[in-house]
Amino acid sequence: MVQSAVVENDSDAFSVSLLAFWVKGSITLDDAFLRVNMPNTVFFGLVPAGKQKDSSPLSGITNVYTSKSYKLSSIFLGLLIAIIGVALMGSSFFSALIAIIVGVLLIGSGIRTTFNYERSGISKTIDLPFFEAHHSEELEEKLTQKLATYQADRNVRAQTDRTIQQGAQNTQQIVNAVSGDANNAASSASAFCGSCGAPLAQGAKFCNKCGAQAN
Repeated sequence: MVQSAVVENDSDAFSVSLLAFWVKGSITLDDAFLRVNMPNTVFFGLVPAGKQKDSSPLSGITNVYTSKSYKLSSIFLGLLIAIIGVALMGSSFFSALIAIIVGVLLIGSGIRTTFNYERSGISKTIDLPFFEAHHSEELEEKLTQKLATYQADRNVRAQTDRTIQQGAQNTQQIVNAVSGDANNAASSASAFCGSCGAPLAQGAKFCNKCGAQAN
């Protein structure tokens, strides 16, 4: 027996079947992941069976969109069964009612809403009943905004890292330049004043500090 997924927020809950509309799965979104926990369906999408689970990091999600499609085989089959049900109204009301209900359900199951996204280049699809179309579009908009925010934050972090790295390089260049000037000054002082001990510039005749004549 397929049970609904436990969700904390009703906005994250999605019906998967027109027949068993109370059976719901969840598609949740946080700052890092898109998490899917949805029942699968069989028999023209009317009967929930099995489950699909997936956790996709936002960094790998692209091309998010909601699409609508029509399965003509389900619609035509449902229409045919509904017509047969109407024809049976005179002979067996109960059988006619069952046939009409099945026909209407098949027609409704042929109108599908699909939530689509790509994860690292691999297409992912989640089939939903037609009455979940607006809900799916809201999820699409929410996920698109979340991806835009995530990308902007990642760009800011990358720019900050580059700025820090460039600042460290500039600081090191300044330190190297200062060290080089000090080394050059020390190497250029090849003699010292005999009176005060101050370093003498190369070729100097007198001490710049005390005025004594260089030896």
